[in-house]
Amino acid sequence: MSKTRLTTVLRTAGAAALSGLVLTGCGSAQPGVAIEVGDETISTRTVDRASGHVCTALGDEFSANGTVVPMGFVRQGVVQLMTLSSTAEQIADEYGVEPGATYERDLASRRRAAEAFPEEVREDYVEVMTANALATDILEQVGRAQLVAEGFEEPTVDQITQAGTDIFTSWPDANGVTIDPRYGVEMVDGSLTPSDTNLSVAVGETALAGLATEPDAAYANTLPEIHRCG
Repeated sequence: MSKTRLTTVLRTAGAAALSGLVLTGCGSAQPGVAIEVGDETISTRTVDRASGHVCTALGDEFSANGTVVPMGFVRQGVVQLMTLSSTAEQIADEYGVEPGATYERDLASRRRAAEAFPEEVREDYVEVMTANALATDILEQVGRAQLVAEGFEEPTVDQITQAGTDIFTSWPDANGVTIDPRYGVEMVDGSLTPSDTNLSVAVGETALAGLATEPDAAYANTLPEIHRCG
């Protein structure tokens, strides 16, 4: 798997694809809580479990391509995708919409792929990997609903996308999104982006490699098996 594809799979969290979707408010979560999104909290245990399961699901493909990444990189991607999914679900509830055909197609595809994985892995894999499709679907639906409520009879695709993006952009400010700094993501140019949010200062080549914004295979291979994927 190429670095570009790996980055797309684990890190983008759909923010760029959703034309400027913003999730703001990284900070200190409650003890044992990895992510707080509005009324929902996601525990560090849940993130760790899902990250391990995603690694298991992608592990064979990683190995076949000689790809090895630090587990911290996988956790960052999982945190971003879980944050996006939770935001989309809560916005959908507020607007009274259900995921539509776009999401259902992606869900069916992911479920078919998951049949090749161990049973305990499947649910987390599907939930994490369908986050982009879910958010895209909900963004379009709430954008259309907002425009119809404003009197637009036949809104264009661009108008729908912009209206949905505006809703997703304003929602975190009104409802709150907080991510434990240990996961190394913060707001950069309007999207959750891997960054050095550690309170300590890295010294030396090995420590600095652990803070790289792209997966470093050489560094990953120096880690104990439990701390790497591939």
